[in-house]
Amino acid sequence: MTENHTEKEQPATQYDYSFDYIQKKLEGKKDSFGMLMKEIVRAGICTECGTCAAVCPVLEWDDIAGQPKLIGKCTGCGICYNQCPRTITDPIQLMGEFKTGYVANTDIPEVIGGQDGGTVTSLLIYLFEEHLIDAAIVAMKDPSNPWHPVSQIITSKEDAIKASGSIYSHTQTVEALMDAIRQDYRSIAFVGTPCNIDAVDKMMSSPAGMLKYFMRAHILKIGLFCMDSFAPEALYPFFEKDGIDLSKVVKMDISKGKFHLYHDAKGEPIKSYTIKQLHKFKSPSCNFCTDLTAENADISVGSVGSGANKNTVFARTGIGTEIVEDAAKKGYLKIEPYNAINLNAVLFLAKLKKVSQYNIQKRKVFIVRDPMEKEGPKIETKPEEEKPATKTLGTRKFLRVSKDVNEEEKILKISLTNTIGYLLEDIKIRIATIEELFEKKPWITNIRELFPYESIEIGYPLENEDNEIVYGNVLVEASTDAFGKVFSKTFKLTPKEKK
Repeated sequence: MTENHTEKEQPATQYDYSFDYIQKKLEGKKDSFGMLMKEIVRAGICTECGTCAAVCPVLEWDDIAGQPKLIGKCTGCGICYNQCPRTITDPIQLMGEFKTGYVANTDIPEVIGGQDGGTVTSLLIYLFEEHLIDAAIVAMKDPSNPWHPVSQIITSKEDAIKASGSIYSHTQTVEALMDAIRQDYRSIAFVGTPCNIDAVDKMMSSPAGMLKYFMRAHILKIGLFCMDSFAPEALYPFFEKDGIDLSKVVKMDISKGKFHLYHDAKGEPIKSYTIKQLHKFKSPSCNFCTDLTAENADISVGSVGSGANKNTVFARTGIGTEIVEDAAKKGYLKIEPYNAINLNAVLFLAKLKKVSQYNIQKRKVFIVRDPMEKEGPKIETKPEEEKPATKTLGTRKFLRVSKDVNEEEKILKISLTNTIGYLLEDIKIRIATIEELFEKKPWITNIRELFPYESIEIGYPLENEDNEIVYGNVLVEASTDAFGKVFSKTFKLTPKEKK
């Protein structure tokens, strides 16, 4: 080997040896400088510790900008990203601690062909037939309201099969759990998404938890992987507008970034939507959830990383491990060892959930109408269409509305905030001045969409022909095609109200 070849191939110092080793280990994982800038620096959570620049030869710290900058070509090795104290890269941080993992699917004939691998249903059947539980708490379809969830106490194999399948919306399963405890069920399996598992775990472990000192009931927590939950009040009307009869849909599932609907549980989907298409119908709380794999469960089950018609299973506690392995030993489940799991797929989605804690966004739009714009016909009369009653809405408030008079600009600012928790579409805002019981200067503003907890400001001119502010009463009304009138209030304006 020549001297030149040696200098070209071999690192020069002990530090170079270590850097070269770590660089080769990390390359190809897509944890690049670009991701560091996007997730940490531009998100405003950089601690300015300078670690990224300290470990990378093509980065230096920019004291003026207060952030790292490239002084050479980035190879995408990810060293900077993986040293940053704000990034989440440790597998245990991403999916929680567990004793062992499996790829599993049902070995029960009646369950084969159900949701994914049928693992949760098979575990419940095993627990019932082995007399290990008295009852289980599950979410299932409401028979009187297609695809709306209802929490139930079940007590048999037949109930477990009937309750199989996923419903991608929030369910108050803890209420059914407390009902079961009040009915003196002593051994209970609780099936829920990470948020519901967290609630039960807190009730069992917190110093003020309702179940911490309750010795009459033992609860086995079976957690479901969950990426997103959707508001049925918003999502299902969207499906129906697209010509889908929910009463004929027998199965819904999410796979490979798409939401599928089926008329035949074993056939091809009748319709598929990308998750991006349905993002606006997602429950707003999911934007802040960081738990994909139900980290506080005894057994966590999901369809990520296991392949078609199978489930990824993490046994997190001793009893969780024994239950999974005994169920397999007695012919309820088929299990493959931990190395059969495509762990990178699980870690990738888990990371998307974890970094959501940094993705808090405030969206605000200011709308001012053109004073020269024509209002259209003075009078237009037509019968009002009756809107069907929506049982699931109750007395929930759609909008929070506040006012502010800007005397300098002679504008009334009306601020509207979506408080219903899901997307509102095609909102018609009507503002008019009330003088001696008559409406004057009615203005109409149409808002195409208003996201959950998003605020929008509308400017309404208060000046008259003499360029003076006209005080008095102002009527503000809001309505949507889907729900009819959702807000109506008259505000009283006085000269004392100043910005």
